[in-house]
Amino acid sequence: MLLTDIIESQSNQFSATERKLVAYIRANPNIIFKTITEVIEESGVGYGSIIRFCKKIGCEGFQDFKIRLATENTGDQENAEKEEDSLLGKYRKMVFKQLDVTLRNTEDKNIVEVAETIVKARKIIILGFGGSFPMAEEFAYRLIRMGFDNVSLDADNHMQSYRVSLLNKEDAVFVFSFSGTTKEILDTVTVAKKMQAKIISFTNHVKSPLVKLSDLCLITAIRIPALEAELGTRLPFYFLIEVLTNYLYDTYQEVRDALKITYDSVAKKQM
Repeated sequence: MLLTDIIESQSNQFSATERKLVAYIRANPNIIFKTITEVIEESGVGYGSIIRFCKKIGCEGFQDFKIRLATENTGDQENAEKEEDSLLGKYRKMVFKQLDVTLRNTEDKNIVEVAETIVKARKIIILGFGGSFPMAEEFAYRLIRMGFDNVSLDADNHMQSYRVSLLNKEDAVFVFSFSGTTKEILDTVTVAKKMQAKIISFTNHVKSPLVKLSDLCLITAIRIPALEAELGTRLPFYFLIEVLTNYLYDTYQEVRDALKITYDSVAKKQM
């Protein structure tokens, strides 16, 4: 494993001083040309802490750390070429292409508008069936962790119909559907539309019936055969969830406060 990967994988085990040193290493790729004295002076980390850190990540000392880091940097191009030809490299390329398409089909203003809808909504209903349900579940989990206790998620279509029939124009319905043509989803969304709730959809097909019913859409627009889609193509959806929830965290202080509260509530249960 590369040193950089080792550092990333052990980051939660580092002390405050070691994290300070890691930040210095990331900001100074030319550390391989520096003496340990220079690193001590520039980073503010003591000699003993540096040596302990080097041993913790599997190096014999600071000199060994520099040699291994320099070797990794020299082989970056060669490693990159090998990675491209590998099985993982092939699928990584596919995922990057999907994310690029998603990026081209999603404007920043849409993310902002969706975030504002979440913050202002009286109730938030999240819908998803089959392969789309795990994405809906992930989105609901994140919103609840960030303090939105007005979120409802049900796998049962009858329960979904009951909930949306009680909505009004102050509420929002978030719909996850790869095809945008699932009958149960469309029936439920039609009811929500009649109740004047705002419909936000996450889907792959811009000309689907779901898009026509929606007030706002986040489109992944992935080009992949339907059968293959049953196994893959979820990452762009999770990417949009990641962007949206991180935007909420960065923009709203109450979201950051709530996340800390929910984190503290289970902190004692962690080892």
